[in-house]
Amino acid sequence: MSTVTINTSRFGNIEIDESLILNFTSPILGFDQLKQFVILDHADESPFKWLQSLEMPELAFVITNPQFFGIEYEFELPEDACQKLTLTQAEDALVVNIVNIPADNPKGMTANLLGPIVINQSNRMAMQVILNETEFSTKTPLIQEESSEEGKENAEENVVPLNPSSQ
Repeated sequence: MSTVTINTSRFGNIEIDESLILNFTSPILGFDQLKQFVILDHADESPFKWLQSLEMPELAFVITNPQFFGIEYEFELPEDACQKLTLTQAEDALVVNIVNIPADNPKGMTANLLGPIVINQSNRMAMQVILNETEFSTKTPLIQEESSEEGKENAEENVVPLNPSSQ
């Protein structure tokens, strides 16, 4: 196991397993120059994680799986995305979404369901995919009128851990 130390403004210097580094084949919109990220845990039992940039220490996106919030979220991955990620089996794909949390109203948090981050867990390649012909939004509210325990249970069953050592 080879480790690397990364500098982050939010978490300080942290040591990570080099095999956990995600290499983006297509960038996150607006961040074209950034190609390497790592997913960090937010807290135990939290539905949130951090997508930390290795090239920009001050950049870390909050990410989640919308099913933790009872949101049904399914889509067909475009063929060109499968090719870029060399993704041949659906079970190798991990999908997460970037979350926006307004500082003045955390309960007003939204997730970008139109542009999910898709990760091929077998080779650590990743990309943001922009979905076409869908009703998904870039600002889908995560906190609904009624929270869904069933959605949380389904999300826990469907999420494949990115960091086996954190289990």
